[in-house]
Amino acid sequence: MIKSLLLILFSLSVTMFNADSTEISESPDSVQVLEQNLVEPDSADSNQVIEQPDLTNRQPELIYPKVENNAFQIGEKLTFKVRYGFVRAGTATMAVVGEKVINENPVYHIQTTAESDAPFSWVYEVHDVVNSFIDRDGLFSWRFEKKLREGGYKNDLLVDYLPEDSLAKVTSLRYRDEGTERKTYDVKVPPFAMDILAAFYYIRTQPLRVGDIISLINHDNEKVYNLEIHVYMRETVDTAAGEFKCLKIEPLLKGEGIFKQKGRLLVWLTDDEYKIPVQMTSEVAVGHITTELEKIEGIKGKIPSRISD
Repeated sequence: MIKSLLLILFSLSVTMFNADSTEISESPDSVQVLEQNLVEPDSADSNQVIEQPDLTNRQPELIYPKVENNAFQIGEKLTFKVRYGFVRAGTATMAVVGEKVINENPVYHIQTTAESDAPFSWVYEVHDVVNSFIDRDGLFSWRFEKKLREGGYKNDLLVDYLPEDSLAKVTSLRYRDEGTERKTYDVKVPPFAMDILAAFYYIRTQPLRVGDIISLINHDNEKVYNLEIHVYMRETVDTAAGEFKCLKIEPLLKGEGIFKQKGRLLVWLTDDEYKIPVQMTSEVAVGHITTELEKIEGIKGKIPSRISD
């Protein structure tokens, strides 16, 4: 049940982060990119022979993307109630908690949490935290951290993205009674690939229209997927946070992946520039899980698609 919950939340939520632009320490497995010193020719000697660098295997210079973002800003926090059928199972949050710097690049720090509520927590306690650090201008991934605590299952995942090398450096830690199982590996990914949380916030910035299909590259663990977002129709959704005019969308993967499950995953976003997720539903082995917005914080001004509080 909880794994489907995380799918619904796109790996959702917030311990407060200092909003100052503070450098994030690199992991031991991170690769340091060294600047290449170029020899300047001596203008006083026109006959001087300059040894040219070998450009045979040099990668072409990357052009970093820029994405116009009118959808979210620092300070936004969304709180959801998670229902299993008609019973409240947990609480989740999604928040843009600050701006940091990774490898000299300004990034948004996005954090999600998912926690079980009583009576579910008495049987299966959940406390999951996911952090995504996405480029402030291009909204692609620089770093991804996932800390899962689900019953007796404890796992940490850390990913550093190196777009210049088309590489994701992954560290996985599985905590067991007999000790910690550590795995480190590299995954070849296209430059500017997105983790699933970065992909969700990127979609919010796009001018979605009924009938649109948006495709992007998603990375998860050891795999790279072609993720398609289908925009179906306009609907009105009534939630604890109010009634909203919404766009109904569905994420689909070509082939197996994290969205391959028994039922469909459907998401309702506000039909305005903010594209706030107000409801998400998914089928599980028995029944449905619904995630419903109940509180909005940090959004200045009126939400255009809101019909009533």
